[in-house]
Amino acid sequence: MKVLFDARWILVENRFDGVSRYCHELAHALAKRNDIEIAWLIYDQRQADKLPKRELVWANNPNNAFKEFFSFASAVNKSGHNLVYSPFFTVGTLGKKFKLVLTIHDMIYFTHRTPPQWLPWHIRAGWWLFHASYWPMRWQLNKADAVATVSKTARQELLDAHATKRPITTVANAVGNQFYDPTPRPRHTYKNIVYMGAFTPYKNVECLIDMMSLLPNMTLHLCGKLPPMRRPEIEARIAKNGVTDRVILYDGATDEQYQTALREACCAMSASRLEGFGLPVIESQSAGVPYICADTPIFHEIGAASVQYFNPGSPEQAAECVKKLQDEATNKDYVARGYENSMRYTWEASAEAAASICKTLAN
Repeated sequence: MKVLFDARWILVENRFDGVSRYCHELAHALAKRNDIEIAWLIYDQRQADKLPKRELVWANNPNNAFKEFFSFASAVNKSGHNLVYSPFFTVGTLGKKFKLVLTIHDMIYFTHRTPPQWLPWHIRAGWWLFHASYWPMRWQLNKADAVATVSKTARQELLDAHATKRPITTVANAVGNQFYDPTPRPRHTYKNIVYMGAFTPYKNVECLIDMMSLLPNMTLHLCGKLPPMRRPEIEARIAKNGVTDRVILYDGATDEQYQTALREACCAMSASRLEGFGLPVIESQSAGVPYICADTPIFHEIGAASVQYFNPGSPEQAAECVKKLQDEATNKDYVARGYENSMRYTWEASAEAAASICKTLAN
């Protein structure tokens, strides 16, 4: 069975966001399988450089909306491939003659319509219009032959919204081996807290910044990419809490910086109110770092009993969770729970689910 995997979502900079990492890791896992002959769809050689050597098919940058809509399907048709697996869902389908699997990670932006601020203004405008109602999503997903999503919670949200007539399969996010670190460390004595994620409003980073005024001996490492439009209000929030010297802004940590921060952390945290999956939970746990997160359905699915939960509107509750991990026995307990929980999510299992979708379409 031959599959053309859409690797155009891998960022060409030396960093990953959630979709980029999902694309990269799932591609590697699929390439290891003997039942699939896989080729990469790319627009930049640097994407191919991050993947096992396979046949390459070139197409447009998917952020070029005009070319994506009018010429993408034609380019794939000419390549002769008849089955495309995409780890994202904004893929051009005009005139397509191939089977298509689309992946929608969540429905967050139908609630919070503010697009990523680093995108060009015309892309942001189109993004907002796309999420103004459900019908563009339904139209797009129904152009596919099958739909994947990354968690049971996200799948149920799609079903509740009647998002598509196509079958929806969970192809879960997972954690790569590069994060695994079994080295015992006295984390209860460490003074660092790590946050990995975006700065969009629903991520609720403000709660973590407010929390820092209640933890005078701790330092917060904000590892996500900080858009220029958000920087003034984030810096003002930090200054208002009087914690300028104890909040470190990475503005897009590399994998190496992120892993270094985790090695030196007492814990990692997220106050996010909405997630499609919550990958930093299992990345941190795989690295032996206890996790603390907002009390929301998706975190309960991913973290189960392996994490501490707090009200995302309460910096006080968040601070109390951190203080509990300064006890040696408690910290070691959550480290052990985290290792066990992270093993529930493997890229091999996700690749098996993705391959199963492809086999069904091929047959």
